[in-house]
Amino acid sequence: MTPNEQLDIYQKIGSAMKSIRKEKKMTLQEIEEKSKLNPATVSLVERGKQNFSLGWIIHYCNVLEVNPTEVFLRAFKEDFQEQQLHKMYERFGPYDENQDK
Repeated sequence: MTPNEQLDIYQKIGSAMKSIRKEKKMTLQEIEEKSKLNPATVSLVERGKQNFSLGWIIHYCNVLEVNPTEVFLRAFKEDFQEQQLHKMYERFGPYDENQDK
């Protein structure tokens, strides 16, 4: 995995965590009050600027009262959809308009 790919992963996961936090209408200060997580660190993670562990994600998700799976589904939704399209093309081949003529 290249450094750019790794950075992209952190950005996708961080963005997903931030969108869930915003949907829950929670501020960084509320996260800190409930979890003792540093708001500056949370902000860096949400922007994909700081490395984090799986344990950190689980702790953060517990504070948001959301299943960690939701973070990954949101973060990689487009990647999953693209993989499914590739599998379909491999199995059925591309559509050819002239095939039926």
